[in-house]
Amino acid sequence: MKIIKNDYEAFKTWLDLDINSIAWEGRYAESFNDFWLSFFRIDIEPQELSQRFTYAKKIARSGPLISWLNWLFEKFLAFSFVSQGKSVREIAFIYDLPEKYISTVLRDHLIQVYPAFEDLINENFQISNVSSKNLFLKFADLEPILGSEAKDKGTFESDILAHMEVTLYPDWSNLVRELQKDILSIKIDFKNFKRNISLKKQLRFFREVLILLVILAGIVFLLKNSNKWYEEYLVNKITLFEPNFFWLDKSLSYQEQDLLAKNQIDLTNKELDELEKIEAQQVFTDEQSKSRFDPESDVVVLDSVNEVPKSFGEAETEQSEYEENKKGGYRDSSYASSNKKAYRILMASVEPVAIRTSILPLMKKYGISQVDNVKPGTQIPGGLYFNLMVPSKNLKEFMTKVSTLSEATIFESRSEGRDQAGKNRVFIWIKSI
Repeated sequence: MKIIKNDYEAFKTWLDLDINSIAWEGRYAESFNDFWLSFFRIDIEPQELSQRFTYAKKIARSGPLISWLNWLFEKFLAFSFVSQGKSVREIAFIYDLPEKYISTVLRDHLIQVYPAFEDLINENFQISNVSSKNLFLKFADLEPILGSEAKDKGTFESDILAHMEVTLYPDWSNLVRELQKDILSIKIDFKNFKRNISLKKQLRFFREVLILLVILAGIVFLLKNSNKWYEEYLVNKITLFEPNFFWLDKSLSYQEQDLLAKNQIDLTNKELDELEKIEAQQVFTDEQSKSRFDPESDVVVLDSVNEVPKSFGEAETEQSEYEENKKGGYRDSSYASSNKKAYRILMASVEPVAIRTSILPLMKKYGISQVDNVKPGTQIPGGLYFNLMVPSKNLKEFMTKVSTLSEATIFESRSEGRDQAGKNRVFIWIKSI
């Protein structure tokens, strides 16, 4: 359906606006007339009229003017219900609005006209769901009960907006000017637009776009390579202070056990003792020490102040908690007085604690006991220390498993007498790297 000129004239008569007050004693009557003619265009659809109200409220900036436009639209919806005989569902459909909003607007309007029938009006315009019978309610259904006063006049003395001087607001003139442009009715003729664009112009457009893309790709490529070059330049200029391990002499590392087993070397016992002393000095210290009590390290780290000797003279003869009560065995072959063998296993590792954790269960498994007062696996300056008494029947198996835990070198020497029968002494030294 379309809204014709007679509908607008009937609405204006039903609304009964106070034009004299709205136009400020008639001074802006022409401006108001221009607004009315520009806004209520002839032969337009109801949805377009609803869109024009929405557009007008976006142009208006002052709150009172926006309220007046909203009031005018709601009065038009009430006019459609009362005078044009449309139902709630029909009005909501043709203006593309929610049914609950339409029922609320109509209820408020009819309560102003018929305040005595407020309960009846509330009951008939209550819409709880889309299948409610009140959606199809028309004014003709209520007219026998309420009367026909609603058809005579749409405004009342209490309607302040019916007398408000809207033409005095600063954004009124801008509203009228924008509505006269009739932006909503402008339609673009795309066929004529395509016809005016020639093939030559289209090719020139795509050529310019292609040139811009090439230039942009060149700029990106240039920035990428320049950044890469500058990063390499900065890397060469910056020197970081970090440990350098390339100076280490790799020839000083321990040799594998298999390499020693390949060659047959015939040496006397005296030569073996001398070789053992030299090897011990190479493993434990970089320099030979003159002190009998500290062959592994020149520095002893004390745990507390109570361990400091009373005088430096007594320190030379004071026994450390890391030393046995009696010298001998395999620590110094010069004390040997029997043919019983003692063994020394020298190991080097970056994780000596992990190796100790693996050796301790083997001691329990093979019935191994400690020698003297040093607890097996005691940590001393430079590494870990084991001084063990191993049953002879388990000696080979125990040494085999220990030597597989890390790179190891095994030495054999004669032990001092009075060892336990059926057992051999084994000294394990795990040097911490």
